[in-house]
Amino acid sequence: MPFSNAADKTLKLPRQSLSQEVYEKLIEKFMQSELVPGHILNRRDIAEQLGISVAPVLEALLLLEMEGFVESIPRKGTFVKPIRQEDIYGQLMLREAVECQAARLYCGSPVKNNLENLALLATELEQTDADAPEHWKQEIAFHSRLVELANCPALLREFKRFMRLGVFYSINRILPIAKRLDRYNHRSLIDVLSEASPDAAEQAVREHLRSGKLQLFA
Repeated sequence: MPFSNAADKTLKLPRQSLSQEVYEKLIEKFMQSELVPGHILNRRDIAEQLGISVAPVLEALLLLEMEGFVESIPRKGTFVKPIRQEDIYGQLMLREAVECQAARLYCGSPVKNNLENLALLATELEQTDADAPEHWKQEIAFHSRLVELANCPALLREFKRFMRLGVFYSINRILPIAKRLDRYNHRSLIDVLSEASPDAAEQAVREHLRSGKLQLFA
């Protein structure tokens, strides 16, 4: 089991920004299915394996709890959080709020000026198997590029956070894979966004994100 063996010298972390290092290490294990819902996280075992004190591990776990990856139960410990229907709905709502607001800022000229790069990302994404890990990498790359065009670092930061949680849900087969109609595919989306008004861009992104997931919004 991860983080249950004696300290591994190869895993020792630098003393700078230790809590962030621990956070990234744990996120990596979530994304690789090494940590799954219900798994117990022992902060002392983690600290021992990484060759650090318990304090930065605790800080990382608190951040992961705020983001929805873990939960602490008094007298029982910290667990990888079970995924509930309301969590899935909340993650999608927050992602939608961020991406729709970003669309209002980047629609029109910013999309037109980056159409070639966006089209390449869209094509690469559409060519990957929706059930493959590579698909999620391409999905994040495409939507990240769009949100970047809004020129608002806070929106991009929150988008990436929500996407990590969405990938975790999908890896654990909780969030269904979207089956989009052609008019909701990624190439069609950028064609619309390159010409759309802020209101139309917001609506296009909302329909794109909900395509294939309507049962979650019923």
